[in-house]
Amino acid sequence: MINVNNIQIKSENSTICGFITDFETGEPIIEAWLDFFIDDDQGHHYDYSTTSDENGYYLIENVVAGICIEYGAHADGYHFYWGTGGFEVPENKTVWVNMSMYPLQPKTSIVCGYVYDNYTSEPIYNIPVYYMWFDIHGQLSYGGGKTDENGYYSIGIGAGKFFIHTYTESHVNTWKGYIYVNDSETVWVNFSLDPEIIVEIIKPDNGFYFRNIMIFPFCFPIIIGSVDIEINVTLYGGNPIDHVEILINNNSKYNFTSEPYVYHWDNKTPLKFRHKLKIIAHRNWDSDCIKEIEVWKFF
Repeated sequence: MINVNNIQIKSENSTICGFITDFETGEPIIEAWLDFFIDDDQGHHYDYSTTSDENGYYLIENVVAGICIEYGAHADGYHFYWGTGGFEVPENKTVWVNMSMYPLQPKTSIVCGYVYDNYTSEPIYNIPVYYMWFDIHGQLSYGGGKTDENGYYSIGIGAGKFFIHTYTESHVNTWKGYIYVNDSETVWVNFSLDPEIIVEIIKPDNGFYFRNIMIFPFCFPIIIGSVDIEINVTLYGGNPIDHVEILINNNSKYNFTSEPYVYHWDNKTPLKFRHKLKIIAHRNWDSDCIKEIEVWKFF
């Protein structure tokens, strides 16, 4: 130990060494990368790294005395090894730390399925599907893929058990598991996701309206005179609604900050009969929800 200006500097005169082997075969793992993190008795942090040789042996010299708070090893084709427990590195001593690493299992199986909107029954495309997989040794891995234009996904996986999860800003996210899978097996996991927010145009519905009253149903809305536009917004998750905006032909007409969401449309449109009615439920930080319909309005 050296004392400089009343600051004690620890001597780095200890050694850490050991062998890295394959858990299943006992064979040495070559060129594994190792990291050790040590705290001395003054609270100073030290990091040491090295690689294993052709015999799976590693050697780290000139190590400070203290407590190894955590250490790890990684190598191609193996699960990451992470050790904790706070073992002691004494002054001017050699500490042996052997490690056995689990090989990554081959992904001979498939988990696949479709992701749909539970409200519209439409496929949800280009969204991530993640898995958290425990192989037959209980080792944990992560991975995933994305849905295509049909809402379909397919992911390679190995034998063991897994959780699977979809994520989209506009829907309530869903986990499924534990699900068990064998070698060379295909497991189907479909998702039907509830939207976080649903916007419905209650009125006008598909029908013929005269003086704000539906006279008979029709294949699209036809309106004679004025009409009340009635909106319903249902929130299942995510951030609260900030305001609800109504637009006619992309022109903003009104912003609602509270229910009821009712707008009296009494503008006369003698030169234009087809109109686009758009409702936007705005939310801070989360995605908005938009509903559009086309209506015919006379007078």
